[in-house]
Amino acid sequence: MDTILANARFFDGDLAKVPTMALTVGVGTVMDAREVMILITGAHKAFALYKAIEEGVNHMWTVSAFQQHPRTVFVCDEDATLELKVKTVKYFKGLMLVHNKLVDPLYSIKEKETEKSQSSKKPYNEKNGILSPFPAQGRTANT
Repeated sequence: MDTILANARFFDGDLAKVPTMALTVGVGTVMDAREVMILITGAHKAFALYKAIEEGVNHMWTVSAFQQHPRTVFVCDEDATLELKVKTVKYFKGLMLVHNKLVDPLYSIKEKETEKSQSSKKPYNEKNGILSPFPAQGRTANT
């Protein structure tokens, strides 16, 4: 009953709307997945992203365990990167550009056409990116 009371805040305080059963997936189960995507958005999650990427694996920050997963991708917005070092953000943004050029052979042409037209559209959106602690796994998310 304590859990239901605690979760009532997510359901406008209505106990009748709170699910009485839930599925829990442990870290070990997620680590067994072939690929993992972790979504981190907003400035209020910036410290968690910092702990996940810039510090070593730590039992106090479970998300840091995914540094050891061979195919983890962190998806985040600009606000979520506020606690990261500037060089970390630049590194991952650089990976995104390299990835785009390798994956999309027309990327350079699109980039030049965009610059010529002085359009507000860019070949990638600077506000959203996908960070990965593993080289060439960063991606951009077009919105």
